[in-house]
Amino acid sequence: MTSSTMQAAVSSGPNQIGLQSLATPEADAGDVRVRIEACGICGSDLALLGVGALPPGMPAGHEMMGVIESLGADVTGVTVGQRVAVEPFRTCGTCTSCRAGRGNICREAKLLGVHAPGGLAEYATVPAQRVFPVAEGLPSPIAALAEPLSVSVHGLRRVAFEPGQRVLVLGAGSVGLLTVLAAKAFGAGEVIATARHAHQAERAEALGADRVLLEREAEPMALAQLGQERDIDIVVETVGGTADTLNAAGIAVRPGGAVSVLGVFMAPVSLQTLPFLMKEVTLGFSYCYEHGDDHADFADSLQILDEHRDAAAQLITHTLPLTEVERAFTLAADRKAGAIKVSVTP
Repeated sequence: MTSSTMQAAVSSGPNQIGLQSLATPEADAGDVRVRIEACGICGSDLALLGVGALPPGMPAGHEMMGVIESLGADVTGVTVGQRVAVEPFRTCGTCTSCRAGRGNICREAKLLGVHAPGGLAEYATVPAQRVFPVAEGLPSPIAALAEPLSVSVHGLRRVAFEPGQRVLVLGAGSVGLLTVLAAKAFGAGEVIATARHAHQAERAEALGADRVLLEREAEPMALAQLGQERDIDIVVETVGGTADTLNAAGIAVRPGGAVSVLGVFMAPVSLQTLPFLMKEVTLGFSYCYEHGDDHADFADSLQILDEHRDAAAQLITHTLPLTEVERAFTLAADRKAGAIKVSVTP
């Protein structure tokens, strides 16, 4: 029998997160209650916690998977006991964007763990239409990577990626590394990645990067030379923050190529538009993932993770229990210490 209370990780202010006892949620109509098995810590979680933007008292975390424990009214197509990854959105379901399968840009969209209760807890209630079956034997922390991998999958689709193209991935955090995996899985002709730290470069190679550029090799002039030597069809920017990576992308990409922007920039960006203009570069901003009638980025991501289990496992550098969530956030923020993806297991 499920307890009436549960433990959840909640913020109490900037850079402050800890456990709190909350009422165990009940599944409303159209929802399922999931017993969480793993929840990853995202760079956006770190950024939001740092500025005190996580709502106090609300469970954080959106990279979640678990086991369906109970069904709300009118739920069909899923069963109690099923292992699932969660696409962490609540949307209106009726606007033009939602009807087109683009609930990620619904004006009323709420991201679980940011605008509504998330997965850094023992239980979470989520829309039944946003859970996806997990392949038998796929470890829980790897299955939870479906969320960040879906960001990468959608980012490639936003710029009309085609098999055989040469892709440059700027940044080797978890999203950058998963973009390497996605591009290779989709049939990229060559994938080049940039990495700041040696452990990131090692992971990029393990995930299939054909070439890894360290910091000096990724400076704008070096990227301009690289772009002269070989056509780069797509540049995927995954760094964000305060980096000057958009201008680097514009320098590196070939004439008529495309730049997909996945990084979240924390300050206004100064963009040198002339390279984009002279080369007629397509600049595509990408937010989360799509879920239409004919395809869902999440389903494709789970298939990639199932087919590349050993490679994906390279990203899980730390696994900690929910009782050590404060330490988990500290580790996740310390890139120099070798953290790539920290997974929390209630």
